[in-house]
Amino acid sequence: MLLRKINAIISLFTTFLLLVHAIFNAVRMMSRGTIKESGAFMPWILFGLMLAHAVISIDFAITAHSETEKRKCKSYPKLNVATIFQRISGIILIVFTGLHVAGAVGFMHLPKPVHAIFHPLFFTLALAHAAFSTSKAFITLGIGNAKIIKVVDIVIKVICTATIIAALTGVYLYKV
Repeated sequence: MLLRKINAIISLFTTFLLLVHAIFNAVRMMSRGTIKESGAFMPWILFGLMLAHAVISIDFAITAHSETEKRKCKSYPKLNVATIFQRISGIILIVFTGLHVAGAVGFMHLPKPVHAIFHPLFFTLALAHAAFSTSKAFITLGIGNAKIIKVVDIVIKVICTATIIAALTGVYLYKV
């Protein structure tokens, strides 16, 4: 249970830094690069937190799957759609994050057509993953009651949607 709470805290910090990173870069793109680049350490902290969150989450998913197999229980036929989305988007994000970091440090350069598809898809997937996961982190940490969790869920989804729109605007109008 302690590891679940640590993972929830890591995911909340990751969500906060992801939003800061996405908003800052969207503003930078919309200002056509006149705003200075973010500090070199913040994206690496975000990457480290994402990596820790991914490792812990993969461990939880494997453990949950093997425990179900041991008990030979039928899994829920209609597993929570948000949980399925979290798992699938999390796996895809591991690959996308690796590609994003490789491009950011200069190991690879995407052709413009690929860049025009990859980055918007990456932004959307990362922020959607955060939007569907934040309220679950609050539940794991025991923060708030059902009404507060519902408000947090709505607020984070609105913030993530606005950030996606800003990021897409920045990419399509000024970067591509």
